[in-house]
Amino acid sequence: MQSRIREGLLFSFFSLAILFVLHHIPFNQLFIDPFSEAIKNHDVTDIALSDFREKTQADFDKRVFIINSGITNRNEIYKITDYLLRHHVKVIGIDILFDSLEHKGIDTLLASQFADDRVILGYTFERNNHDVSPSSDEKRIDTLHRSHAFFSDNATESYVNLGSNDGFAVRTFNPLIHVDSIDYLSFGLSLALKYDSTVLTDIKTRNNDKEWINYRRLQPGRVNFIYPINSKHLTHYNTISSNKFLADTIKFPDDYFENKIVLIGFMGENEKALSMNDRYYTPLNEQNIGKSLPDMYGVVIHANIISMLLNRDFIDDVPENILYLIAFFVFFINYFIIDYLTQKKLFLTTLTVRLVQVFEFILLLTTCIILLAHFNIKLGFIMNITAVVLSLELFEFFNHKLKPKVEKYYNILLEKLKEPNSA
Repeated sequence: MQSRIREGLLFSFFSLAILFVLHHIPFNQLFIDPFSEAIKNHDVTDIALSDFREKTQADFDKRVFIINSGITNRNEIYKITDYLLRHHVKVIGIDILFDSLEHKGIDTLLASQFADDRVILGYTFERNNHDVSPSSDEKRIDTLHRSHAFFSDNATESYVNLGSNDGFAVRTFNPLIHVDSIDYLSFGLSLALKYDSTVLTDIKTRNNDKEWINYRRLQPGRVNFIYPINSKHLTHYNTISSNKFLADTIKFPDDYFENKIVLIGFMGENEKALSMNDRYYTPLNEQNIGKSLPDMYGVVIHANIISMLLNRDFIDDVPENILYLIAFFVFFINYFIIDYLTQKKLFLTTLTVRLVQVFEFILLLTTCIILLAHFNIKLGFIMNITAVVLSLELFEFFNHKLKPKVEKYYNILLEKLKEPNSA
């Protein structure tokens, strides 16, 4: 029995070393790690948040109000901002780029408004060194896309970049980036900070380069009440178009915006338009496989980020060392399962092993979904399922190539240890 446990441990350490190499090689090895490559654009968060979390439980967030700017009309933006500032809004986030001067009069008025510390302008940046960690001192911002200096020089600005690995699917964001001893805050964090000054301390305490966006609130708007976007017609944010807002300001009580975060950004050219501009896939998309329609505008993603930050509704990653420990146990258990099935010489042994692996796949996936959907814990799925997938191949290699050599050297070592005693 001791020898079996020893072999199981050796197999597990050997397999874990192979797994470590596969997950840390600096280039894409499709022929070595085909499983990871095949599902790299999918994530367990997509399934957990879209299908296994009851979205009707999400509260309507009265703290956040969204105004669709449509096709940007600077005169409308000025009137909206003027109204909100006069009615003591907490903070206004404008996710629009004013990259040129159009009309001296209205531009001057806008620039004066943007100088108010209750207004935050969005900008984007580009980095050429994408492989550098966001917390690294080597990280730099190569290109800034800001509003014209006439508007931005005296304004408070924050970046609106979202964590998308393919340009469309957004699951994460960087709360802040540190460059040359300066902290640059994200759009959502800056707005949340104006509402609750303790948010920044909590984010820095977490010390995460990126945060998973804990999506709970769907894309609002009548035109979006279709599959795969929002088939239940749920509304989680107050949303209105800019022209309707200006026409109906009389319906808002004087103190309505007194303690609110107002986001102004693009959500379609008009209420009937289903525009794909600034629109992304999120884990709330009701169609997980073969998505055909992005389900959320950027400004609504920022609203979800703000709600998450204010509620401290964070998703916690299981540390990598724990993932390796789980993978170790997967290899250890699978060694004895495969060895038992092989020793029994069952008919279609390989098929039986594959069925066991399918069961383990379902068990791990279910565990990941439950932890994320109900406990906000993200257990890395790829690493552990890779351990399941590779178990049989590594077992055969270990048994036929390594095990005879290990036994040979182990016996030689035992003989040497016995020599002094026999003398």
